[in-house]
Amino acid sequence: MCPKQGRAATLFDKRYLYRLFTKISYSLRAANGGSILPANSAILRDFPARWFLFWLVIPNAAFMLMWFVGGPPMVPVFALWAVIAIVAAQLPWTWPKRLILAGLICYAAFYYVCVLFNLDIGKFDSLLPFLLEIQPFRSPEYIVAFAVFVATAGLALAKAPHVRRFASPMSYCLAVLGTMGLLTADYIATKDTRSTYSRVPPEGAQFTSASTLASIMRPDESGRHLVIVMVEGWGVPVGETEEAIFQRAWNRPEWRDRYEVTHGAVPFYGSTTSGELRELCGRYAAYSHVGQFAEDCLPARYRKAGYETSAYHGFSRNFFSREQWYPQIGFDEFAFRDDLAGRGVSHCDGVFAGACDREVPALITQRLKHADAPQLVYFLTLNTHLPIKDDPALGTDDCRLGGHAWASANPQLCRLFLLQGQLADALDAMAMDPDLPPTDVLVVGDHFPPFFDRNDRSRFQPGVVPWLFLSSRDRSPTVIAGADDPEAES
Repeated sequence: MCPKQGRAATLFDKRYLYRLFTKISYSLRAANGGSILPANSAILRDFPARWFLFWLVIPNAAFMLMWFVGGPPMVPVFALWAVIAIVAAQLPWTWPKRLILAGLICYAAFYYVCVLFNLDIGKFDSLLPFLLEIQPFRSPEYIVAFAVFVATAGLALAKAPHVRRFASPMSYCLAVLGTMGLLTADYIATKDTRSTYSRVPPEGAQFTSASTLASIMRPDESGRHLVIVMVEGWGVPVGETEEAIFQRAWNRPEWRDRYEVTHGAVPFYGSTTSGELRELCGRYAAYSHVGQFAEDCLPARYRKAGYETSAYHGFSRNFFSREQWYPQIGFDEFAFRDDLAGRGVSHCDGVFAGACDREVPALITQRLKHADAPQLVYFLTLNTHLPIKDDPALGTDDCRLGGHAWASANPQLCRLFLLQGQLADALDAMAMDPDLPPTDVLVVGDHFPPFFDRNDRSRFQPGVVPWLFLSSRDRSPTVIAGADDPEAES
């Protein structure tokens, strides 16, 4: 029976669908003694429930639990997983099935961690050093997540290889339908936070960076010092309380007496290294490709113009191979965790343990004051990498920003803003030092704060990071013009 043509009755007319559904229900009830689905229904009998449970749901339960707090979307992995699992479950051998499932679990975990931290999925060799360096078991959140993952993976590996093979062609169809239901659930559950996990720009995206907007990609003729500060996990707040805290830290009236202040927001894609190349090399790219464009990067251009170029970062020099590609893009000198400790910078504990960010601007200030040539100084921060511990050394053990009620309800947010405020205070002391030579300062975020919790993520504008540029009103040269190029330091 087909619906009538015209506006009054179409296939999608609610009244027509209701009548059609009613007729089908009556027919099924009449045929099955009053029940729409009889006890021996082929659908119930052929549905591969144990396969769906032990091959698909339980091994992915840890990822699915993250739906409730805002985990990353897993649709591509779940779809690939289901196809392989349907085929593997039909094998007659137990151990091959167990090995295939173990491989699926490992790949899903790798994908999840990469997406969670905006890492490059194509660089398989980067994950193990990443996990070893960050020491995840310092965080209760990571410990709980790991325990759930191990428990569900172990149960699946024990049970899935013993699931019976599909009974009929209908079982395959129902397995596909069940998978589609899981994919739909993942899509709906991660819809609100999907845009906060941007790893690559969409095709045809126009490039934008704070460095280009501040017009510092090439040195001007003033010869002023330039300091670039990239802030780990610096987002654009949208909540009333969060924005008020942000403004108190980063919108200081006294700066306008000495600097021309501009600010805004730029898109981000990927991890911290992606943010570094966005600002230092003017492109969306991976650090493994810097050899293709190193001479066009900002440090290389400034070095060629007679600047001494240096970089500071409070973490390991080997992390993401920075010791290798920093010199390639034009840095003559760099100081990492051990170097900064040797210069008296305190150690700050945490999941990412290293030098205390709040003490590095004082080192930069001394460098600028005593320089014999114009300086380009780059500082990549560390301590605001999430999750942030309740730590007296960091000063995060009694955070009271935003009032007692807000701080108690949002401990991770409070700690993040507290450490960012410490950094802003240190940069303020540098920028307003009366003996500081004419210096421009660019402060910019690397990526969105990667909170686990959906509620915390919702406090920031997705897809963008803030930037702030302090351009010195003193246009006199920083040092005597005509200084020779500095010798490179190892």
